[in-house]
Amino acid sequence: MKKINKIFAISAVVMTAGVALQSCQSEAPFSTDGEGLVRLCVDVNSKLTRAVEGEEELKANARIYISNDKGVLNKWVGTQNIPKDGIYLRYGSYVAEAMAGDSASASFTKKYFKGASDFSISGDVPMANVAINCRIANVVASIEESTIDSKLMQDLKVTIGNSRGELIYSADSLYKQGYFMMPNGDTSLNYTVTGINSKGHEFTKSGVIENVKPSTHYRLEFNYTPAESDQGGAFFTISISEESLVEDEVTIYGKPSFSWLNNDPALDAQIIGTPGSFTSKTLRIAAYKGFKSLMLQTEDSYLIGFLGSNKLELVGLPETIETDLERKGLLFTESDPKENLYRKFIQFAPEFFNSLPERETEYVMTVMATDNNGKKAQTLVRIANTEAAIVYADPIIIEFEDFQNDFTSVSARSVTIPVNITDVSVENPAVQYRKSGESAWTTVPVNSTRAAGGASVRLTGLTPATAYQFRVVAGAFVDGAYEFESEEIGEFTTEGEFTIPNASMEEWSNFKDNSKVLIPSGDGTVSFWDSGNHGSSTMNKLVTNKSTSIFHAGTTSAELKSQFVGIGSIGKFAAGNLFVGSYDETQGTDGVLTFGRPYNGSHPSAVSIWANYRPGTVEKKGAADGYLKEGDTDKGQIYVALTTGGVKVRTKTKQLFNPAGDANDDCSYDVIAYGQVTWDAAFGEDNQLANIKIPFEYTEKAKTMAPTHLVIVCSASKFGDYFCGGEGSLLYVDDFELVYE
Repeated sequence: MKKINKIFAISAVVMTAGVALQSCQSEAPFSTDGEGLVRLCVDVNSKLTRAVEGEEELKANARIYISNDKGVLNKWVGTQNIPKDGIYLRYGSYVAEAMAGDSASASFTKKYFKGASDFSISGDVPMANVAINCRIANVVASIEESTIDSKLMQDLKVTIGNSRGELIYSADSLYKQGYFMMPNGDTSLNYTVTGINSKGHEFTKSGVIENVKPSTHYRLEFNYTPAESDQGGAFFTISISEESLVEDEVTIYGKPSFSWLNNDPALDAQIIGTPGSFTSKTLRIAAYKGFKSLMLQTEDSYLIGFLGSNKLELVGLPETIETDLERKGLLFTESDPKENLYRKFIQFAPEFFNSLPERETEYVMTVMATDNNGKKAQTLVRIANTEAAIVYADPIIIEFEDFQNDFTSVSARSVTIPVNITDVSVENPAVQYRKSGESAWTTVPVNSTRAAGGASVRLTGLTPATAYQFRVVAGAFVDGAYEFESEEIGEFTTEGEFTIPNASMEEWSNFKDNSKVLIPSGDGTVSFWDSGNHGSSTMNKLVTNKSTSIFHAGTTSAELKSQFVGIGSIGKFAAGNLFVGSYDETQGTDGVLTFGRPYNGSHPSAVSIWANYRPGTVEKKGAADGYLKEGDTDKGQIYVALTTGGVKVRTKTKQLFNPAGDANDDCSYDVIAYGQVTWDAAFGEDNQLANIKIPFEYTEKAKTMAPTHLVIVCSASKFGDYFCGGEGSLLYVDDFELVYE
């Protein structure tokens, strides 16, 4: 969903509603304690650079946030979904952020972009232009084609990667650019070159690109020394060229915006009255860096005669025509630009409205604006001067923008659809849905307090990975139909469920690279699950083992046993543990781990686990100040999370998992959902597993960011990361399952 192809910048027009004709500041609809209307208009312009593929995806999938010190206040997915009428913010300091692309560990096609900019609104600064310069966050690596001599090397293959992922450059991909997201704390790219030289000998050469930086392109260049031995790759060396990626830029900035003075009427809504009763209305138009065109256009024969043409250009309008229109009740004015924001005003005086002949259809005029950057926008002026001409709004509507912008709206077996009841008197407001291709509708009433406004309907019992249609209905049900049935049918597809590999803990084997290490995998390779056995096995101990004495289904479960690992007083306390991810390496007596495995992005409500816990008592060698002291009862813990990346854990430096992880705060991941259970006493009957469900609590980021990784961490000693706990603490776990409701 998140593919873009160039660096981009976002410029946002931010202004207060105090913009009015000339010096009429008293017309600003602000509260006395300092509230302002913020307009954040975003669009794509690629004219400043070479052509960009996927530009529409860039606009549709960019994620834009406005935050203050209390958290995220506004968020949108897709530039087209930013409210064109603006939003109200109180005076204060804010930050606008934008992210787009795909934060894949390593990819030839997926790129990721980030940026942020601070701004403030106050009495002294009633408007601001906010520019978010979103730069590519990837490290880019490629092979310099001009340095490859095909006569000297054949079957060339280059592998480049970091601790999170790698790419293989060969055949058709040899000269492609690879994009890498660097894990937190990892600043090196490793490379290995293999091939066959001109004498038919295989060669291999490896190296490291140190201190790599985001937004930087690293090229591997081959240098040949044919006089030297051609064995083992000695006939060439590799040098690294480095360049910034600042030239690849797309600019995204504000397009023209419209608003009626005092929001009367709402944008694109009818101006309603009878001849003699109309009052003045003023349409305000704002454009970034000035107006190239501002045009009135209509197909209405009466208005064509009134304006003298079906198209009337207001930029450079001859004075004689402007004076004539002013006598008829149309006034065109402008104010001095501020912060590159230019404003024009069209005032429709009462004599203009009152001069329109009564009729049973509305009058419609389009106002079209083009700024000096070529960006366009338009709005409608609609006038109804009889009862028959009034177009009434649907009594209930679906809030499509809210529905589309919230990733948590659609799950595998349920969907939440936001609706708006526009008529408080309407009967039987409901949402109907059906599987695509079927004819019969299922009706779910709107749970409403009968006050006009927002409500929602939750559809349950759905089938995973299935397409559905839906619509809204209301009113009396007569002859098999509702009085009101929406014409437009929306569509959604439920998420697919994710099945946790080896969730039943039936598959166990010895790790192929170290036969003393027992892992929850059937083929001896790194599996979906891992444990601290890689470290404890160096002292011939297993902190995680398979159990055939206690299990829920099948024949085995996982036994997690906390214990002292060492000889005499030399060693450390180690918690029995099991986690989704990988044990990467042992540094001294400390472990380096990665929590999390790739995941399908779905939104389960909980994780179901069968468990039994028996805590030990903390002894001196397992105590740590601030956590548990000697004589305390140990604590067992299981926590689960959905994140946007793998989580690097280093027990030596206490770089641990952060439940509130934010990629903007020195993390390589965002936490989308989190849940945990902590035991400080026995759980489950003796020798029996008991079921527990750990609910996911979704963060605000879940609405606009999709999870890519699943994290599950089980520990017989909660503070095992600090080498603290009770020796002999035992935790049995079996049959993990994601719950979709």
